[in-house]
Amino acid sequence: MKATKGIPYGMSNFRNVVEQNCYYVDKTMYLPLLEDQAHYLIFTRPRRFGKSLFLDMLRSYYDLAQKDDFQKLFGELWIGKNPTPLQGKYQMLYLDFSKIGGSIDELSQKFDAYSAVQLNGFLNRYREYYSDEFIESFRAADKALDKLHMLNDEARRLGYPLYLIIDEYDNFTNVVL
Repeated sequence: MKATKGIPYGMSNFRNVVEQNCYYVDKTMYLPLLEDQAHYLIFTRPRRFGKSLFLDMLRSYYDLAQKDDFQKLFGELWIGKNPTPLQGKYQMLYLDFSKIGGSIDELSQKFDAYSAVQLNGFLNRYREYYSDEFIESFRAADKALDKLHMLNDEARRLGYPLYLIIDEYDNFTNVVL
């Protein structure tokens, strides 16, 4: 007897939705269409329309670090039966700006601190692709913007494709208002 599927209300982690046997409205058939679009995409929908879950699904699909989990995560979905050549090809940088709070006066500092932590986590995830010398100089950089520029330059030099996803990009507007 099959276990009853759960309702993923408020869940934005694709892996958790799949592993916890929750209902998932399969939108993976749109991935080939997205790949044919411009390099910069913005998804706008009202709150609670699944944007964060969709972005996390994109991260799981394109992430080089999750490539080995493809069948487990996507095997039952449309894209699992019709993968694109870009599946599992990118080093993914995922930023969720809802994690940055505080007053207007603190916003710049908190943004930099959050971004630096996420960039350090990125380098930990993809450590095997970068030299020890690069890792050392990256870790020595104080500002997130410096880390981002260093990472972008090194990844380009080495031919590693990067994929940036920004969730809750409007958080700053909400904080300022």
